[in-house]
Amino acid sequence: MESLRFKFKWLDNQGNEAGFLSKKGSFDGQTLVLDDVALPAACLTTAENRGKRFVIAAVDGEGQAHQSLFSITSGSPEKLKAALGVCRSRVWAETHRDELVKEGKAHEFRSIVCPHCQATIDLTGMPQSPQVYCPFCHTIGTLESSQGPIKAEAQYRLCDHCGMYSKPRRFTIFYFYFLFVVYGYSQQETWRCPACMRGEAWKMLFGNLLFVIGVPVALTQLFRSYGGTDIGSLFSGLDAANLRARKGNLAGAIEAYRRILTEHPVAAGIKFNIGQAALSKNDLAGAAGILEHALHDCANYQPAAAALADCYERLGETNKLHELRKQWGIEEEPESAEAVA
Repeated sequence: MESLRFKFKWLDNQGNEAGFLSKKGSFDGQTLVLDDVALPAACLTTAENRGKRFVIAAVDGEGQAHQSLFSITSGSPEKLKAALGVCRSRVWAETHRDELVKEGKAHEFRSIVCPHCQATIDLTGMPQSPQVYCPFCHTIGTLESSQGPIKAEAQYRLCDHCGMYSKPRRFTIFYFYFLFVVYGYSQQETWRCPACMRGEAWKMLFGNLLFVIGVPVALTQLFRSYGGTDIGSLFSGLDAANLRARKGNLAGAIEAYRRILTEHPVAAGIKFNIGQAALSKNDLAGAAGILEHALHDCANYQPAAAALADCYERLGETNKLHELRKQWGIEEEPESAEAVA
């Protein structure tokens, strides 16, 4: 691949940029270079970003974990994130395949390319399903569609704030204040779904009314949180359904989710939200049932599998929990002699 070049600034633990001058960075498909630090892509355990801000975690030769935080000041953060995902995923998949070859199990290896970010997704041990989850771009993609890849699916993932499948985006929280001779402003960026932003947008509007200057920003964020993403989107009505679920209106939420499922019957993310709504009402059996349906749609959907494992454990479904963990390659700790006795 063509080497990606960019400029960046290190971030401190509070997320503030350190220093005045940007440093040089590059990625050639094998090694990520950050100033005088060289990180082989195969050693990167985490490479996440929110806009221009990145969190990189790597393991050195001695097994020690190291974390780096930086902000892109020149260049494309989207291209860097995608390139890192493609390289890391390919190396990990090839390593797993080589391990299976040595064990005489090469026939068990199965992988697929993410329809959104082109990362290699290792599906070894997973049953076939109509959708696939990419742990590198955190999206769900429909594999067999009469219209080909559904590009709009790439915009949906779990919201950092509420944890529900939605369409998160960047919002601005801005306040201006003037107290006699003291004046200033407070501004920060947040990544969340529109439903999560609504309360904050109203709070920002009323907080800026007295000094007016911040009102246009507040009104813009308020509009974006109510109609900027949901109207005409792939899963129209999802924001309203998620908001009902968060407020405890389970019946209203399920009715809205069902309308979405009428148009999109194969939708692991929507079914995951229904499971989360049932869990909020402590309906463990109902949640387990719908989460099983979510995994039927997308066998490797990690959030649904984790939630289902928790349901099984709380319900005492030890056999189902064992089978689920076995499918995901999770080793269970052997029971102690005292526990068995």
